Amino acid sequence: MYVSVEKLQVGFCVKESVMGETNYPLIASNTILTEQHIRFLKAFSIQSVDVVIEEDSPLSPFPSPSLPFGERPAIEAMEQIYFKTLKKVKAEFQRWQSGMNVEIARIRTIILPILEYTLQHPDQMTRIFSYSKKDEYLYHHALSVSLLSGMMASKLNEDKGLIVQAALSGLLADCGMSKMTMSLLAKKTALTEKEYKEIQNHPIVSYKMVKDLTLLKPEAKLAIYQHHERLDGSGYPAGTKGDKIHTLAQVVGLADTYHALTTERVFKPRMPLFKAVEVIQQDLFGQFAFPVMEALFSLIIELSPGMNVQLSDGRQGKILFIQPDNKTRPLIQFAGGEVMDLTKNRDLYIEEVEEK
Repeated sequence: MYVSVEKLQVGFCVKESVMGETNYPLIASNTILTEQHIRFLKAFSIQSVDVVIEEDSPLSPFPSPSLPFGERPAIEAMEQIYFKTLKKVKAEFQRWQSGMNVEIARIRTIILPILEYTLQHPDQMTRIFSYSKKDEYLYHHALSVSLLSGMMASKLNEDKGLIVQAALSGLLADCGMSKMTMSLLAKKTALTEKEYKEIQNHPIVSYKMVKDLTLLKPEAKLAIYQHHERLDGSGYPAGTKGDKIHTLAQVVGLADTYHALTTERVFKPRMPLFKAVEVIQQDLFGQFAFPVMEALFSLIIELSPGMNVQLSDGRQGKILFIQPDNKTRPLIQFAGGEVMDLTKNRDLYIEEVEEK
């Protein structure tokens, strides 16, 4: 029988697969519902589900070990939930542009389902960088920085509450951009000094938009204000340095930097993920705390011996050995047996990694 999503209970068995906006089911038939399944159904605005009540079900009453999207490939699941969430993020930015206030309760509802999914599937984290498009960079950037900030907070072993606050900070860090002129945001050439100073004012504008939100913790508001500050004092808007910059601000700031480097924008091409890691390690040394950088790198650098990779010169090979002190530059073995040490070939870097 069909039951509204609001009345679904843990233990109900899905009779007919629940379909989303693609040919893949959100939840496969014969799946025993858990609390996580029900949250995802709500996130995708499913109205009702054909179920068999637990006592009438011939199946085990224990939760199914399958993914929350049933047998659907994780790649497809991540893509659908990402773009559905992106649509909502875009709508919020447009509301702010029209003069509406930030509604933090609604922002939480938007970000929590995809954050929870990403926390449970960290191997899908790097996929979000391939989704970003230059014509809607602002919205992709907000969502990606939000997820990356939450994941980095998790890697730093923060509690669930602060992980959520990190994600909220990441999403709202650039909300002040909604008050900038659209011609400035869409400009396809280099900014003038005056325009750059206007852009540098966005953390202050963002802070003013969130400072009175009671559901946003003080450290999250500070992170929004400080996310462009750097430990060496080279950041803005106040040139704050050292331990006066909150760790959460560094998390959001590094997530912001990394996504900006690895995403195509109207005035610059994207940088390959592993090259961006090296840029941060070398060119931005001293701007971020080491534990914060390690939190990011642990999400990105998941190389292992035997993995197939493609180098920046187009050649393909297999990872033979990973050097602990230089994880982005392993030994690569090519089809003919030739072995290359990337630490001795600094002009080359890993361009692509075999899909998992």
